[in-house]
Amino acid sequence: MDFELTEEQKMLKTNVRDFLEKEIVPIVDEHDRRGPMTREEAVGFIKQLMPFGYYIGQLPEEYGGSSLDNKTYCILMEELGRAWASLAGVIMIAAIGPDILQMGPEELKKKLLPRAMAGELIGCGAITEPNAGSDAASIETTAVAEGNKWVINGTKTWISNGSIADVVMLLCVTDRSKGPLGISRILVEKESSPFSARELHKLGLRAFPTSELSFIDCRVPKENLLGDPSLGYKQMMVGFESARATLAAISTGIAQAAIDAAIKYAQERKQFGRPIGSFQMIQEMIVDMIAETEAMRLLTYRAFDLIDKGERCRWQSSLAKAYATEMAVNVASKAIQIHGAMGLSDDYPVERYFRDARTMTIPDGATQIQKLVVGREVIGIRAFV
Repeated sequence: MDFELTEEQKMLKTNVRDFLEKEIVPIVDEHDRRGPMTREEAVGFIKQLMPFGYYIGQLPEEYGGSSLDNKTYCILMEELGRAWASLAGVIMIAAIGPDILQMGPEELKKKLLPRAMAGELIGCGAITEPNAGSDAASIETTAVAEGNKWVINGTKTWISNGSIADVVMLLCVTDRSKGPLGISRILVEKESSPFSARELHKLGLRAFPTSELSFIDCRVPKENLLGDPSLGYKQMMVGFESARATLAAISTGIAQAAIDAAIKYAQERKQFGRPIGSFQMIQEMIVDMIAETEAMRLLTYRAFDLIDKGERCRWQSSLAKAYATEMAVNVASKAIQIHGAMGLSDDYPVERYFRDARTMTIPDGATQIQKLVVGREVIGIRAFV
C-alpha cells in the first residue's frame, strides 16, 4: 500500500490538529477529573467535530455523509486520540447509531436518520455480559417473540456509551437451539423501550461513559431486528475488524501525544546545567518511543487499507490492536519516566496518557485474545474452542 498521505489528507490532518489544540486540549483535564461526560456534552462535542468528518463522515452521501475512505477516518481518529482518547471513544461508539441505519428497515431510517444527521443520535453496542466477555458466543441475554414485539431480558456490562445512548445495537439470543446461528442483533430505542444503566468507574478513559445495562421485559418492535437473524454473531465478528483497527488508531494518537509531551519536557527541563534532552539515555527512550509509534501507525494503516479494498483483515486488525495498545502503554510509561516525579502528577498529562493507554488493551478483545486470533489465522490451528 501507499503510506504517503494525499495533499487533502495532509491538509485535513493539519486543520483537525489545529482545531483540537485550540478548542479541545485546554479543557480535557478538567473534564477528565469530573468523570463520564453527559449526553448533552457528548452531543455538543459531536456537533463541533462533524464538519471535519467525525461521526457521519464515513456514511454514503445519500445518508448525509462524506463517503470518507478508511485511511482518512484513521487519520481523524488518531488525531482525536492524541487530543483526548475519551472523546475519541465516545464518538467512535456513538457513530454506531448512524451506521446501523444502513441495515435497518425503512421506517427506522425515516425516524432516526434526521437525528443522526443533526449529530443528536448517540449509539452504543451491547455485547459483553457478566458471564460472556471474550467468549461472545456464550451470551445469555434473550429476545423472545411475543406478537409484534421482542421481549428482552438480560444484563450487559462494560458497555461504552451505555448511560448516554439513545439507541443500542443489542446482541441477544433469539433461538438458543441454533447456537451462534441463533444470535441476532436488535436495535433498542431507549425512549420507546426503556432500560436501566449503571455507570462503572475505571482506571482510564474516565470521561468515556461505561455502563452496566439491565433489560427487564424490555419490549421492542419486531421490525427492529437488524439483518438476517442467523447472521448476528457473524456480522459482529466482521465488525470487530474495523473496531479493533480504530482502537489501534486511537492508541497511536495517545502514543504520539506522549512523545510530543516527552520531547517538550526534555527540551525545557534542566539538570546539571543543561537540558535533560542532551542526556544519552533520555534520547534513547525518545527514539524507542518514536520507533514503537511508527510501527503501530503502519500496522494500523495496513488494516484500514485492506478494509478500503473490501478485503477481510481478521489477523491484521487484531495484530494492529494488540501491538498498538501494548506499545502505547510502553510509550506513555517512558514519557512518565522522562518527566520524573512530575510524571506522576496530574499537573502534566502523561499520567492520563498512561491510564488511557492501559485501559485500551482490554476493549474489543484483550491483547491475549488478539494474539490467539492472529495465531489461528496464520497457523491454521485454533488455540481455543
